[in-house]
Amino acid sequence: MPIRPRRLITAVLLLGSLALTGCQTYTEQTASRDSAVRSGDLASAVAQADKDAEKNRDSKDAILYRLEQGAILRSAALGNIPAPAVPAKTEAAANQTQTNQAINEAPAAAVSPRIAYLTRSVAAFDEAARRIDDYEAKAKLSVSAESAALLTNQANIPYRGRGYDKVMLHTYQALNYLQLGDSDAARVELNRALQRQRDAVEANAKRIAEAQKLANEAKSGGVQDEKGRQGSSYDVDQAKSDPRTSAGFSAIEGKFNAAILPYGDYVNPFTTFLDALVFTHQAADASDLERARKSWERVLNFAPSNPYVPADYTAVEPDLQRQAAPAAPVASPAAGTGTAAPAVAVAAAVTADTTVAPAAPSPGSQPMTPGSLTYVIFETGSAPYRDQTRIDIPLFLVTDGISYVGAAFPRIETVSGQAPSLTITTGEGAGYTTALVASIDSVVALDFKNEWPTILTKTLISTATKATIDAILQKQIQDQAGSTGAFLFKLASAATQAAVNIADTRTWRSLPKEFQYARLATPANRILTLSAAGQTTTIQVEPAAVNVVYVKSPAASAPLLATQFILKK
Repeated sequence: MPIRPRRLITAVLLLGSLALTGCQTYTEQTASRDSAVRSGDLASAVAQADKDAEKNRDSKDAILYRLEQGAILRSAALGNIPAPAVPAKTEAAANQTQTNQAINEAPAAAVSPRIAYLTRSVAAFDEAARRIDDYEAKAKLSVSAESAALLTNQANIPYRGRGYDKVMLHTYQALNYLQLGDSDAARVELNRALQRQRDAVEANAKRIAEAQKLANEAKSGGVQDEKGRQGSSYDVDQAKSDPRTSAGFSAIEGKFNAAILPYGDYVNPFTTFLDALVFTHQAADASDLERARKSWERVLNFAPSNPYVPADYTAVEPDLQRQAAPAAPVASPAAGTGTAAPAVAVAAAVTADTTVAPAAPSPGSQPMTPGSLTYVIFETGSAPYRDQTRIDIPLFLVTDGISYVGAAFPRIETVSGQAPSLTITTGEGAGYTTALVASIDSVVALDFKNEWPTILTKTLISTATKATIDAILQKQIQDQAGSTGAFLFKLASAATQAAVNIADTRTWRSLPKEFQYARLATPANRILTLSAAGQTTTIQVEPAAVNVVYVKSPAASAPLLATQFILKK
C-alpha cells in the first residue's frame, strides 16, 4: 500500500515532538532521594522511598523500588528516627514469620520506632523477593521470555533484580531478623542468600548464550525489532573491533576492572562473614560449627589484611586451637595501634562453594576465651551507581552519509566521600579500628563485568537494527514525499532516537560502599565510643556473651547511625 505523504509527515512530526520531551535515567530520577540518604536526612529519605514504592508497586521497576525502600527503612531503624504518627503495619506476606505476625497484632503504641521500621523493612524485602521469585518461575516456563526483549531498550524491560541484589536482599533480611531476635528466620535468609549466589552463576551463563545466539542471527541475516520490522545483517564482532568504537568500550571496561577484587563470581564476602558469625555463635550442633569454619576460611581469603579474621577462624578450627598457646582476653592485634596484622596469603578468586586450605594462625591471633565478646560492624559510604556514555557505533551501510550512529551504554561510577573507617574506644581506653571485610564496589563491578558482554551485544544490535530500518524508511519517504518529507522524517527520527536511546542505569543506590568489622573483648563497663570522620556517638552494650554493634555512615559528613543486638546471651 502506498504511503500518503501528508499523513506520514504529520505522524513523524508528532512522534518527534513527543520524543523531544526526553526521558530521564533512573539515576536522574532518584537523585533527590539519594542525596537525602547520603546527607543523613532519613525522614525525607523514608518519605520519598515510601512514595516511590507505592507509586511503582505494579510498575516494571517495582522490585528495585522495594529494595531501596527496604534498605532505607533499615537506616531509619539504625537512626531510631521518630515513626509516623500512626505506624504503618507491614504489608501482608505470603509466609509471615512469627516476628511479623506478633508485631502486626500488637497495638501501635506498643511498637517502638526501631521495631516498626525494621518490620516494615522486612515487608519491603519480602515483596521484592516474591516478585523476583515470580519472574524466575515464569522464565523457567518460557525459555524465550528474555530473548523476546533482546531488542527492546533495556531500560524499558522489567527490572528482575541483579545477581548481587538478590544476595544482598537476603543478607539484609537476615540482619533484620537478628535485630528482631528471630534467629531461626535469620538462618533461613542466610541459606537463601547462598543459594542466590549459586543461581546467579547459572543465570549469567544462560544470558551470555542467548546474546551470542542473537549475535549469530544478526550476522547471518538480520533480526527484527520489537515492532516486528526486519533489520539488515549486522556483525557484532566487527563493530567491537572498530577503532572509533572500541576506545569507548575500553574506557567503560577500565572503570569496572579498576574496582574488582578477587572475590569470585556473585560472591558477597559480607554475606559469607555474616554466615560465619551466626553459625559460630548460634551453633546448635557440630554441623553448624563446621559450616562456620568453612565460612571463616573463605573470609580469610576475601579479607587477607583484616587483623580480626584469624582470631575468629582459630576459634572454630580445632587443629589451630590445639596449636595456639593459652591467651589473654580476646583483643585485636590492631588494638590501640590502628595497624594491621600480617596478611594471610590471598587466593585468586574464591567462589561461593570453595573450600580453601586451612590457614595457619597469624602472629597475634588467639582462640576465643571465656568472657563476653563484641563485634562492631561498620557500613560506610555509597555503592557505585550507573551513568551512561554515548558511543558512536558503525552501521556498515552504503546509504546516504549514514556510517555511524550514537548508542547509549551504561558505565559504573564509584562514589567517594565516605568515612574510611570507624574507631572504637572502650571505657578502659583501649582502641580498635574497623577493617575491610567486603567491598561492595567490587561486588557491583564484578556483576557489571559479567553482564557487560550481554549489554554490549544487545545494545549494538538493537541500535543498529533500528538505525538501518530508519534509513530504509527515509529512502522510501524520499521517493514518495520528496526531499521535504525525507528531511522532516530525519529530524523526527533523530529526536526519537535521542529520547529513547537511553542506557539502563537502574541499580540499587542505597547500598554501602564497604562493610568493615572489629572484634573486641567487651569492656567491664560495656561503654564504647564510636568515631568516624569527626562524627562521634557512645553506646553501652548489653550484658551478654556476644553482642553486635551495627554502625552506618552514609557519608563522612553525615551523623553516625548506631544500634546493637544480642547474638548470644
